[in-house]
Amino acid sequence: MLTLNGTIKSLTPKGVGTFFPERAAKKRGIEESLLSVFLKWGFQEIVTPGFEYLDVLSEGIDEELIDKSYKFIDRGTGRILVLRPDITSQIARIAATSLAEKPGPMRFCYSANVFRYEEEHAGRQREIFQIGGELLGIDLPEADAEMIAIAVESLKKIGLRDFEIAMGHIGFFKGMLNGFGLDSQAEGKVRDAFSKKEMLKVEGLLTGFNKAKRERFLKISELFGKEEILDRAEAICDNKESRAAIRNIMDVYRILKLYGLDEYILIDLTEVRGFDYYSGILFEVFVKGIGYEIGSGGRYDGLLSRFGQPSPATGFAFNVERLIAAMEAQGIEPENGGVDFLIIDFNKDKTNAIKLAKTLREKGYNVARDIIKRDLKDSVSYAKEWRIAKVIVLGSRELKRDEALLIDTAGDKRKRIKIDQLFI
Repeated sequence: MLTLNGTIKSLTPKGVGTFFPERAAKKRGIEESLLSVFLKWGFQEIVTPGFEYLDVLSEGIDEELIDKSYKFIDRGTGRILVLRPDITSQIARIAATSLAEKPGPMRFCYSANVFRYEEEHAGRQREIFQIGGELLGIDLPEADAEMIAIAVESLKKIGLRDFEIAMGHIGFFKGMLNGFGLDSQAEGKVRDAFSKKEMLKVEGLLTGFNKAKRERFLKISELFGKEEILDRAEAICDNKESRAAIRNIMDVYRILKLYGLDEYILIDLTEVRGFDYYSGILFEVFVKGIGYEIGSGGRYDGLLSRFGQPSPATGFAFNVERLIAAMEAQGIEPENGGVDFLIIDFNKDKTNAIKLAKTLREKGYNVARDIIKRDLKDSVSYAKEWRIAKVIVLGSRELKRDEALLIDTAGDKRKRIKIDQLFI
């Protein structure tokens, strides 16, 4: 906080992220790990614009997201620009226009930030860092299973344990709700109450309809669990759309079994998120110790047609800050990031220090040189403060010309070592 003329002012806007070095290293480690998983599955990285024309991008985002977008005027054209509130819609636009002549399927992955206005009391970020992927051009269950398999492999890649994928299908709920013949306003009220698990309110909104049908609909709130949930769902189905949804889930689940991933999968037919966006399978990722989803995705076959090129599509995204929180909750550190060595050289001739730093960097280590004048105690304190793993001391009085002092900053363990042994 900054005080100006007696008034306290924030140095940064609410809800934007600053990653100090330690946290930035975690963020970078997660990004590199997860993108490597996508690349191994044949995805290619894509970088989308930081802002776009609102009248173009709005074709692919709903009114609520448009309302949450940050908008400003393009000085050159006078058209309204928008900071990207969503990456999937950008990829859909690119695939449907610039890459429309490319053969499918298309597999894209990304790591980027999006911007959405949220009320301060909501406790949500306005700048959200995401890592995700989109698979365009395949309408088979195997495509949905592939995305879920990538999500699982990604979580395992960064060392997370005790996680679950809650998988459902928006078509099941849609089919059951359509049977009542409600107008759009009444339907919206039922959806809203159902999403908040206000089942007494849902029952009240459906008063006057066939009792048996109403009771079947209310049983949807109980359809959360393992594979046996699908049998219970089939028992209450009364329409083709819901039955087709159950068959689709069964097909995807069968493929996930072939991957050996069924232990991570829960069936959730209570989810109504993205009612007007998702067209089939949808899923959320939960990690033990974190009380909210850390990623989500699903099938959105209608999106590319909004940009003039119909195509099936499925994808998902992780929230990077929530991934960091999940890793911290489980005591996991990313594999890469941070400084491995700080070289302190008390010799007037810095040739050996420069040569040593160069050699260690060539071997893959992250190396900094302490190139200001201060005593050893202060330099070691500096290394500890910046979480530098080890200190290499050259040229101190107690050392021979071919020796170095190696200090482990975590335990303050010290040992003399031949300089050439540092290269091993």
